[in-house]
Amino acid sequence: MTKAGKEASETLDDLLLGGLKVFQPKSGYRFSIDAVLLAHFPRLDGVSHAIDLGTGNGVIPLLLSCRKPSLRITGIEIQPEMVKRARKSVSYNDLEERITIKYLDIRAIPGQLERAQADLITSNPPFWKAGEGKLNKNREIAAARHEITVTLSDIIEAAAHLLKEGGRLAIIHRAERCQELQQECVRRGFHITRLRMVQSFAGQKAKLVLVEACQGRGPAVSYQEPPLIIYQAAGVYSPEVMAIYDNRMDK
Repeated sequence: MTKAGKEASETLDDLLLGGLKVFQPKSGYRFSIDAVLLAHFPRLDGVSHAIDLGTGNGVIPLLLSCRKPSLRITGIEIQPEMVKRARKSVSYNDLEERITIKYLDIRAIPGQLERAQADLITSNPPFWKAGEGKLNKNREIAAARHEITVTLSDIIEAAAHLLKEGGRLAIIHRAERCQELQQECVRRGFHITRLRMVQSFAGQKAKLVLVEACQGRGPAVSYQEPPLIIYQAAGVYSPEVMAIYDNRMDK
């Protein structure tokens, strides 16, 4: 196979997992630890097809492919340049038979894609509502961080359409919006099965939250896990985060 070439406006970066590499823009949106934490949060037992909503440059599908070699993954993205880079990354890593990147508006999913087709939905959505904070001048970064093209409600509605009965949604968001996230899930017919706050350092206030919700009615939070600590010291990842980079694959 002929590998896709890196353009002058891009970098080709090592994900440090399974030898995978990803194309990213030099000045546009680049992935962060959020994507790594989300990709390693959901349980993959019984999951044969996963869909990543707002896949960006395709990092989460790549990371999921490393966790479970038999997994089939679809990434959905509305920004054409990101779609192009995600597809290049899939090709570069020889994963075309397992990962498909679709150019599609998440808001259009209920009218365009077959319902009840996925066992798992993942999403690392824009954290900020439109009008909150300062909007980045870079279009890609602005759309990735602010709810310009899609809202939290849109994402959960799309997940409800795509998931099989009993399928799971795994999402990462600002801790400040945790209650809103839970309410939106319940409103769309989910029940929360796992909830985990994410702290930069032990003892600090959580800035992020990881939530897993199951399609179908059930109890409220059935299991709230201990906080996930990212750093044990400045610039030093915690043992749990370091374990992610052990290149272990889920059974």
